[in-house]
Amino acid sequence: MKKKIYFIAGFVAIAGFFQSCSDSYLDETNPNTISSETYWSNLSESDANLTSVYGAMLNNYLFSVDFEAWRSDLGFPKDRNLPYQLGVPWYTKSYNNNVKDYEKSWNAIYQVIFRANQVIEGLNGMNDELKSQKKWSEQMGQARFFRGLMHFYLHSNYNQGKIIIRDTNPEKLEEFSKKLSTAAEVLTFFRDDLIYAYKNLPAKFDQKSRVTAGTAAMILGKSYLYTKEYTEAKLYLNDVINNPSYGYQLLEGENVKMLFTEAGDFNTESILEINYSSSHQTQEGTFDEESFFNRFARLFAPTGTIKGQASIVPTAWLTYAYQSEELDSQDTRNYVSNGTGGTKLRNVPLRAAQFVALVNDEQSKYYNSDTANELVNFGRTTFSYFKKFTNHDIVSSEEDILETAWKSGKNLVVYRLADAYLMQAECLTKTGDIDGAVKLINTIRKRWGLVLLGTSDGSAHDFNDEVYDETTLMDQIMYVERPLELSCEGYAERAIDLRRWGVSKKRYQDLAQLDFNLIDYTTDKGTKRAKSLLQQGLSADPTDNSITIKEFKEAAANYNVGLNDYLPLPISEVLYNQNSK
Repeated sequence: MKKKIYFIAGFVAIAGFFQSCSDSYLDETNPNTISSETYWSNLSESDANLTSVYGAMLNNYLFSVDFEAWRSDLGFPKDRNLPYQLGVPWYTKSYNNNVKDYEKSWNAIYQVIFRANQVIEGLNGMNDELKSQKKWSEQMGQARFFRGLMHFYLHSNYNQGKIIIRDTNPEKLEEFSKKLSTAAEVLTFFRDDLIYAYKNLPAKFDQKSRVTAGTAAMILGKSYLYTKEYTEAKLYLNDVINNPSYGYQLLEGENVKMLFTEAGDFNTESILEINYSSSHQTQEGTFDEESFFNRFARLFAPTGTIKGQASIVPTAWLTYAYQSEELDSQDTRNYVSNGTGGTKLRNVPLRAAQFVALVNDEQSKYYNSDTANELVNFGRTTFSYFKKFTNHDIVSSEEDILETAWKSGKNLVVYRLADAYLMQAECLTKTGDIDGAVKLINTIRKRWGLVLLGTSDGSAHDFNDEVYDETTLMDQIMYVERPLELSCEGYAERAIDLRRWGVSKKRYQDLAQLDFNLIDYTTDKGTKRAKSLLQQGLSADPTDNSITIKEFKEAAANYNVGLNDYLPLPISEVLYNQNSK
């Protein structure tokens, strides 16, 4: 027993799961250490161990929404003239494999794999009677789902897909260092896990936070899309979209306002959602990666009385794209009172209002104020904020959740049905069904009250009257629909998308050519917010950095396909794993 714990603890230390361990720890049985020798007498105990896998998913570094936003074309590190220094290497594409934050992300992923393997090994060691039960296959399906999902993440984001397959946990010293597998081997491995999960998981669990066959179908569809196997991707995505057993439905009408709010937790659109809480283990430290709170709200919320840090804000192109989407004049939700007994169109589209805070949004409440411009001046070249990670819908300040703004119980939405619609639209576009793809995209646009794509079908909506082909529709998907609908969701989603489309460097070169400027805005209540409203085009004085916005110049110059398309192996893996070279 002690010997087994010794080897497991050694693996944990090498992987970076814990900061340190003492000799006395290794000589005693730690009641918090999970051991298959303790847990495999019945399926209730193994289910308790399975919960530890879900617990490992709480680690803030796993999804690393901060540096993945900076790494893509979606997030800027705070003020344009005084950027947040931790974000600069990611934004300028000058990072290397010695950056600690992404090393922590790598370690967090392998921690999930480590725990999933413990469950898998324990379940495999049970007797035939237990193995014959439905609960056994359901628990095995969940464990293999997470092991497959984590290997999928590593394959999609690191070292051209050549990473270390951990199908068992090491117990001998020679098992610590393990050779890299080829990208093809990793692909086969994680798909086998995901297919097992798809075949053995139920359509629903009573616990909404549990993964299901629908979750597995979603990831399988995404994995086949990433490898351009569109026929296979379409089969799984069609199952996600049309299988009534899962109960997935897009939020539509007034219900779209529930997205990324506390009231919308685990709504019908949610496919994978990390379940945080502001009422459990609140005494844990801010950087306890298995606590039930996260730090995301602090990172994304505005400074000042809201007590955020605003270290990740929307880029200029994304902000302008959100605020300038054309409204469907035939959708009644787009009309508001003009103050004199009549109506007028909303200041900003519904999608923008739900996802970002803008100075000219006069119709959306924000941190218990009637509008964001009552609380935030949108100055210092910080002219927009992401909403989806903050508690703007339930409190006046992020400090109102717990004793510090660093602790938020807001759930993290990883995947939702809208993503399946847009992935399927991409598959249809690539296989010649342009009309089918446009129809799926329009389902998303319609629920936001936006002008629909294509020529009129006779319904009571506005259309843009454009005729699309594969090239023009893919441009719409790549540069409008996916980034605006899914900004900062998923795992490294945007960076992976740009890479798999083969447009990463060109994207930053194109964005570096754009000019934006800031003008004053006077709110409906008469408050002047100086240099707060973003416009496209050259500023009145291009030498004035307080109104002139140019982004991605360094990224365009620095981006190297060989160095930046994938993240390299972390320096710790290179140093400690002698077989990783």
